Parts: sequence; C-alpha cells; structure tokens
Amino acid sequence: VQEVDSLLARLEALRLAIMLGEISVAQLERLSQQLAERREAGGDPKLAQIINEIEIRAAVELAKRGR
Repeated sequence: VQEVDSLLARLEALRLAIMLGEISVAQLERLSQQLAERREAGGDPKLAQIINEIEIRAAVELAKRGR
C-alpha cells in the first residue's frame, strides 16, 4: 500500500510539473527507467496499472520533446 501511495504521489507531482512546464527531459527519462525496473519486479496488479499510467504519461511528454 505504501508503494502504491508513493507512486500516486509521483504521478501527481509529474502532472503538476508538466502543467507548469517544470519537468526536464532528464527527469522524464530517469522516471521512465525507474518505472521499467519496478515493473519488471512484478507484484501487485494495481501497482502495475499505476506504473503503466505513469510510463504512458512520461512517454507522451518525451515524444513532445522529440525523444
């Protein structure tokens, strides 16, 4: 539960940073890498869903920046 709450908080922080234009490509790339590692560890299906949502958002933002 704590891990899910942490990821939800990161998703909210990502959303705010994107809205304010305060997220860098490096931050998005680092986040994507961390999420990929966490997804590979397996576990809770709800956690996997949250990770997928964050990964998609990060991928969209990287695509907007030409990455």
